[in-house]
Amino acid sequence: MPALTIADASAQQRGAPTERELVAKINDAFRTLQAGDRDGGRQRLTAALRAVRDSNYDALTIQAYLNAVTFFERRRDTATASELFAEAANSRAGRQNSPNATTLWFEYARFLERTIQYEQGIPVAVEARKRMRESYGPNTAQDIAGSDILATLLTNNGAVAAGLNLSEETYVGARQALGDKEPLTWRTENNYAEALRMVGHPDLAARIDAPLLKKRIAHYGVGSIQALVSASNLALDHLAMGNEAETMQALALQKRCAAELADPTSEHVAQADTWIAYAKAYFHPDRALSTAELEAMARVKDWNGAPDLLRIKSAQLAADHYERRGDSARALALRIDAYHRSQETIARQHPITFDALLGVAVTRLKRGDPDALATFKDLEQQSFRWMLREVGTAGNRYVAETMRKLADDILYEYGRSALIDPAAAVAYADAVSRWKTMEDGERTLLRLTLDRLPDEPTRELARTVLRLSGQRQEMLSSGKLDDDARDVLKRLSEARQDLAARAGAKPTADVKLPAIDDKLAASDALVDFFVSGRGSRVNPMEPKPAARLQAVLHRHGTPPQAIDLGLLESFTAPSVDEADRGQPFRRLYDTLIGPLKPQLANITRLFLVPDADLYSLPFAMLQDGNGHYLDEIYDTRILTRADAIVFASQDDKLVAGNKAVLVGGLNYAGAASQLPSTKTEIDRIAPDLQRRDIASIKMTGDAGETAIRGKAEGAALLHLATHGFYKAATDRTDALWRSGLVAAHPELSRPPRRDGEDGVIYARELMDWNLSAADLVVLSACQTALGDPSRIGSVRGLPTALAIAGARRSLLTLWEVSDEGTANFMARLYQVLADENLDYASALRKVRIEAIHGKIKAAEDPSVWAAFVLFEN
Repeated sequence: MPALTIADASAQQRGAPTERELVAKINDAFRTLQAGDRDGGRQRLTAALRAVRDSNYDALTIQAYLNAVTFFERRRDTATASELFAEAANSRAGRQNSPNATTLWFEYARFLERTIQYEQGIPVAVEARKRMRESYGPNTAQDIAGSDILATLLTNNGAVAAGLNLSEETYVGARQALGDKEPLTWRTENNYAEALRMVGHPDLAARIDAPLLKKRIAHYGVGSIQALVSASNLALDHLAMGNEAETMQALALQKRCAAELADPTSEHVAQADTWIAYAKAYFHPDRALSTAELEAMARVKDWNGAPDLLRIKSAQLAADHYERRGDSARALALRIDAYHRSQETIARQHPITFDALLGVAVTRLKRGDPDALATFKDLEQQSFRWMLREVGTAGNRYVAETMRKLADDILYEYGRSALIDPAAAVAYADAVSRWKTMEDGERTLLRLTLDRLPDEPTRELARTVLRLSGQRQEMLSSGKLDDDARDVLKRLSEARQDLAARAGAKPTADVKLPAIDDKLAASDALVDFFVSGRGSRVNPMEPKPAARLQAVLHRHGTPPQAIDLGLLESFTAPSVDEADRGQPFRRLYDTLIGPLKPQLANITRLFLVPDADLYSLPFAMLQDGNGHYLDEIYDTRILTRADAIVFASQDDKLVAGNKAVLVGGLNYAGAASQLPSTKTEIDRIAPDLQRRDIASIKMTGDAGETAIRGKAEGAALLHLATHGFYKAATDRTDALWRSGLVAAHPELSRPPRRDGEDGVIYARELMDWNLSAADLVVLSACQTALGDPSRIGSVRGLPTALAIAGARRSLLTLWEVSDEGTANFMARLYQVLADENLDYASALRKVRIEAIHGKIKAAEDPSVWAAFVLFEN
């Protein structure tokens, strides 16, 4: 008889069963279950597992539960397997810090991933990953395996940004730690590519999948599940890119892999055939399917052996064909099925699920169903909340790009419904405002509560939160998850906590977000321009899908209206240097303002909110058929966001006792041409400000970047007369590093970087300045209004940087301007501000009209007076 173990001896002393006795009870329970006695076997197994769980045999406990889970999972009893895993994890053995317990948590996470229990799986995978790292060390095979599962669960549950970030980190870590010849590295490659493809970046996925397929075939052979999976993935990449020949080639290889697997019980060959049939129909949407083909495509959704993605896509493609046949009821049923399946098998909030719901909304709109608007509202609000969570917290460049594409698709179709349904126009107007600012009124409410905060330190803390939240939106929406972004997120979190501690977590109860229409007078109108376009379905990688321009028009006391203005390319601004520039701008007036004229009856003040390329359009040069410029027809104001109208009348004039900083006549030390008129410009401005009791600090000569920043912070008016620049994209350099201003002694030949002593104030650096006190910032320099088109914060360049830094208004230029004409124009602007007590926008309008009529020397040409645009933030 074998000697007793210490644990057995201890068990005998306590009268508890020994390890051998527990093993016998477990085996007996399994024999009963295998004999078909389900109820009796379950009772015996439950008792046996309870006994082993109560014992001190930790290794046996974990092994017994793993065996039990495997038994029930093979019999597709997922519910019982889930219960057993949860019991094991909560047992004393499962809570131990041991290799066996770590294995249990890892297998638990894998099980939840396999059985599509993503939400439940995330906390389990977090625990498993922590244990793997603690037990085996960072960047070990075990740590990488745990990270890979967690990344997959996060991505599949809709936390796509966090999942992609971790998946990329794991993939890079595996290549560095394990090398390129390890199957575990290949698995991380496969899962990273899968995540990229699922969020609409098949081009990036294909760069991983193509070499991975070759490696797997070389290692496992064509007749392997690994080769089959990689061939299928590569086919899906090319399918999504619209590459027909490459797709069909990869699908043929997938079928060959399936055939060589030689598994008579599998459905891999049938799946490959179905993918081939789907791809042929997808790439030739104009070819009508026969009734038999169409019915076969529609039945795929009920085929349990097919991949879920194939079931979803087949249902959507069949719906397209039923719609063409006029059977919208069948089409709608298929689209609803695709949406529900995507919710159940991918994630409730995920780009693929949103796209499926968009299909439901569009079909309901075509049918004239009364619930079409409710579907659009649900889709827009779900996707917006998801965007805020994904882009605003984790941040990922690929998710940000995908979200913008998806938003374009959603809002393009939503906008079409707004054109025919007045009720949809009201909801669509709100949606446009949300998506253009990438927020839902949070920052506007905080601005409204500033004056109600108890003291100046608390108000300054609130301004810090405003600036940092603007930086967060800007950086993360463009996918810049770098050290800068992480620092901003950290500082923002700390500032919000401090503000909540000082002022309470919620805004003052009686502060409400005002409606845009309520801020308009009877003679006002606000036009919120919005660009959207839906990409090609068959070739979605086309760089420039047709984009259309809409105007959402607001007037007091009437619901918003949506008006379609046509293709965006029709509104590209002609050059101001053309000999005959009047006719193109008259045409622009007719196409941009003309369709709005019925809604603009009796309007004298017109607020315009540009979008995308319209920010570079010189609205001041638009002419009606009688030769009158826009400023002569309307009191025109340019807002960077629709809710800026809430603050349009605040701090909008020169105020006695404020501080002004005037910069000009700088020494460029040979790095740039000197601008002698800039010194004259600020010398002429200073006396006008003095007459209004505004103290001016003049900075000339060797005034550098750090000195200017130090004086600018706290000034109510900041005027910089110097060189400005915006460089069009030629590489992946961010727009905020391609635009800026020149201070004294600039080092213009150096690559852009954060450096307060290099004499160049890049927009990215300016974004960090504190300009919360600035009622007006004037950049009397070339091209300061230009930048890359963006949905956030006007245009990505100096306008964005100034708005985020806290400036309430900025007067900028659209192109290169003459030295003398600019100095004269600016001098007259400040003279009007000082003598006539006009607000900034009205003064600019008055001076511009004077220039139009030749009353300002060297500024009578539109190349001077039309260059200046006042952005109100």
